[in-house]
Amino acid sequence: MGTWGPSLYSSDTASDFRAMIGVVLKLPFDDEKVVEVVCEREPKLANDPADEEHTIFWLVLADQFAKRGVASARVLNKAIAIIDEGSDLKMHEKLGLRGAGLRKRADALSELRARLAAAPTVSRPRATMKSPQPYVMDLATLYAAPTKGSAAINPSRGRKNFDGSEWIPDGFRQLIILERGLAFGYLAWYQPLVTIATVKEKPTLEAAMRSELWWRLESPKTCSPKEFKTMEIQAIGAVPVDFDKARARFPRVRPGIVFLGWEGVSAAIYGQSISDTMWPSSHDWADLLKRGTPPVEGPTVIQTLSGILA
Repeated sequence: MGTWGPSLYSSDTASDFRAMIGVVLKLPFDDEKVVEVVCEREPKLANDPADEEHTIFWLVLADQFAKRGVASARVLNKAIAIIDEGSDLKMHEKLGLRGAGLRKRADALSELRARLAAAPTVSRPRATMKSPQPYVMDLATLYAAPTKGSAAINPSRGRKNFDGSEWIPDGFRQLIILERGLAFGYLAWYQPLVTIATVKEKPTLEAAMRSELWWRLESPKTCSPKEFKTMEIQAIGAVPVDFDKARARFPRVRPGIVFLGWEGVSAAIYGQSISDTMWPSSHDWADLLKRGTPPVEGPTVIQTLSGILA
C-alpha cells in the first residue's frame, strides 16, 4: 500500500500507473488492446473490487485516457460507476481519510466526472512506435560504469552532484547481461549480473575472470541509449558464459527470489532503469566494508564467475 491523500495522484500507485499508461500508449496497439495490456499487468487491482487500490486503478486509467484523447467505453463506464456509487470515497474513508481531505477527494472526483462525461467517443490519433527499441547492450559482454563511492552517474544529472558541483569518479562497477528481450516485441529490457564490489582501476576481462568481485543477479531493467551514454557505460569484452550453467546456478527457487529468466515486461512498462542497480544499498560494497560484514553466496549471489563460464 502506498501513501494516501485527497488528490487523484496522491498515492504512489497512482503515479506509477500514470507513467506505465504513458509507456503502453506508445505501443502500436488499438485502444482496447492497451486496456487489456494494462489490466493484465495488474490483474488483482483491475478485477478485485475489495482491493484497496481497485478504484485508483480505474480512475487513473480513465483520467489518463481522457487527457490523452483515448476513447474506451469500458474504461469510461467503469470510472463513472465508481464515482457515482461512491466506492472510491468509501475506500478512502476506510483507509483513514477524513473531514477536509475526504471533501477534497470528492471535489476531485466531481471534476473528473464532468470531464469524463464530456470526453469524445472517438480517439484522436496518437504517436506510436514504428519499430522495436534497439538493444544497447549485448549478451555475455562485460560492461563497466564509472562510480563515486559505490554510486554510478545519475542519468538525470550527469556529472553533477546534487549541489551542482562536478561529479568526479573514483572507481568502476561492472555488469554482464545474462538475458534480454523485447516486451510486446517493442520495449527493450535486460537482466544484469552486477558486481557488488567496485574497483579503482579500469576493469579488464582478465581481472573480472579472476577477482573475487561478488556478483549479484538483478531483476530485469531498462537502459535507453541516452542512459547508456550518460552513465558512460563501456563494453570491456566478451565473456565466455555457459548459459546452461548460469541457468542452473540461478534457478527459480521460490516466489520473490530473482532467477535467471525473470520476465522483463514489468521493468519495460514501468521504466525500471539499469541505474537502479548501480546505487548504494544495504547490500552494497561500501556499506558491507564499513560494517565488516562480507557478502555470502546465495540464490542470487556468487563470489566469482567461475561457476557460470564455459
